[in-house]
Parts: sequence; C-alpha cells; structure tokens
Amino acid sequence: MRIDSFQPSNSIADTQPVTRQEQKKVPQTQLPAQDSANISERARLQQRASQVPDVRQERVSAIKQQMQAGTYNVSDSQLADAMMTEFSTRG
Repeated sequence: MRIDSFQPSNSIADTQPVTRQEQKKVPQTQLPAQDSANISERARLQQRASQVPDVRQERVSAIKQQMQAGTYNVSDSQLADAMMTEFSTRG
C-alpha cells in the first residue's frame, strides 16, 4: 500500500451542494432583558469623592498671596509636626 499517491475522485456523486442557512430573526417581544448593575453606597461615595478636586484652590491662592506679600508665617513647631506626620504616614 502506498500512502504518498494521490487518486482524485472523478465521480460527481462525491460532491455535496452547499446551502446557506437563513438566520431567524427574533421578534422584538422575545429579546432578552437589558443588563443592569447595582452600585453600592461605597462605590457612590468613591465616585463623588473622585469628582472633588484634591487641591483646595482658594486656600492655595490665599497662601500664595501671603507668601508674595511676605506675611505668611508658620511656627517651627507646626512645621516639625507636619513633617513628622507626613513622614510617618509614608511608612
């Protein structure tokens, strides 16, 4: 037996016609319901918090004006406390 030879079929009966199947249309009344999602209260709060700016622009503007005018003063102990708090929260 040879497995490398090719013997084409000359018989027309070996072929099968290809038929296209039509897609059935689903009536509007039988369409599945729309997907929905429920957002938790925590997610709503996070969404609202993300819309609030991180920088209080009016406070920044007031401090800038004080610095430019030379009237912005911070005590040494306030500065040290703020630095310690910042560095201790970074880990």
